[in-house]
Amino acid sequence: MLWLGFALLALVALAFLLWPLLRHRHAEAGRKVHDLAVYRAQLDEVAQEQARGALTEAEASAAKLEIQRRLLRADAATDLAVPKQSGRGIRIATMIVLALVPLLGGGLYLALGRPDAAEFNLAQARIRAEREAQLRQDTERMISQLRERLAASPDRADGWLLLGRSLLLTERPAEAVEALDRAIVLQPGEVEAYALRAEALTLAADGSVTDAAQRDFRAVLERDPQHPGARYYLGLARLQQGDTRGAYDDWYALAADSPADAPWLETVHGRLRELAPRLGVALAQAVPQPRPAEAPDRSQVEAAQQMSEADRAEMIRGMVDRLAERLKENPDDADGWLRLARAREVLGEMDAAREALRRAVALQPGRVESRVALAFNLAGTAVKSRDPLPAEAVAEFRAVLQQAPNHAQALWFVGRGAYEAGDKAGAAEHWNRLLALLPPDSPEARELSERIASLTR
Repeated sequence: MLWLGFALLALVALAFLLWPLLRHRHAEAGRKVHDLAVYRAQLDEVAQEQARGALTEAEASAAKLEIQRRLLRADAATDLAVPKQSGRGIRIATMIVLALVPLLGGGLYLALGRPDAAEFNLAQARIRAEREAQLRQDTERMISQLRERLAASPDRADGWLLLGRSLLLTERPAEAVEALDRAIVLQPGEVEAYALRAEALTLAADGSVTDAAQRDFRAVLERDPQHPGARYYLGLARLQQGDTRGAYDDWYALAADSPADAPWLETVHGRLRELAPRLGVALAQAVPQPRPAEAPDRSQVEAAQQMSEADRAEMIRGMVDRLAERLKENPDDADGWLRLARAREVLGEMDAAREALRRAVALQPGRVESRVALAFNLAGTAVKSRDPLPAEAVAEFRAVLQQAPNHAQALWFVGRGAYEAGDKAGAAEHWNRLLALLPPDSPEARELSERIASLTR
């Protein structure tokens, strides 16, 4: 097929090159025939006029002589314009064109082209299509298996959340909304479930941020005021309602709060540049300067790998200190305090990490992630040992359950705290709730069943 295509293209090119040569010969021949026909017709008219008596014999002879002279002159002029040898020259030129054009074109292609490119691209496209088909099959199989497990254990909030996320990825937003509804009923404090459901509602409405989606996005911001997805979509809702200035201000604030390596930053910057001319904002001022990234970039990571332990610790210390200084200037950055706490824990500074976590929880009391991190920090080594859990850690895990009633880790540790306090009924209550969330045939479910059974001995 490839070479057949090349042949057709060569024929088209040759037609364009040969047409002027052939047209010239046909044009000259056509003009000669026309002129001769005209003069012969004039001779016939003179004869007819003489027969009717309109012309005397002398007048007719003079007219015929003049016409015959013109006829001979036209015939001779045509022969001079297209001599006999010109036909041979045109034939030679035609043969040269027919031979050289394909040879030169083919030679250049073989020297500079990629004869295998089409076949290579076809193979690549086939491989890509096969991979995509396999991925779709695997995803559909996973979704089907997940539905079966949820049919057997319909109270697993994490399962409904995973199903909703999977359906959203496979572009089935309406089905995703149904799954996420179940997840939210089972675990009302789960921020991700609200965010995913809001996104699914938006996609199901062909990109329109509906009232229901806006309510979900606002619920996300109540629990996580810095959530970038919710902030972006609520700005989009303003734009769709005609509030261009409000959308611009929302997105500008989001861009200003985002680190330089935030994956959503390019999209937000594009939106700001799109709206700036409508509001009379100069493009040079449309996008704020993002704050520096607080995570090390690739070059820093590679450099750290080559360092000694002492130098690496010093580099991490410098980054932590810079983050701490920035938080002094912006103490209301809950995300910053959470990042600082994690960095302090990496350095083994558990007390300093605990204070940072307390700041994060104070700023966002409803954020489950921060409370879980604080609870684990307070639990300390008791998490992996037989030491009793500190009362303050158990209290934080209880606070997590108030926001996320089916949080598996919180259920386990609150049950453990009750058991260590001698409250077997409280332990059984929380562990039974946890057991309902676990796959029935899993090792964790079997071990937990044994612990629950031991409470009655």
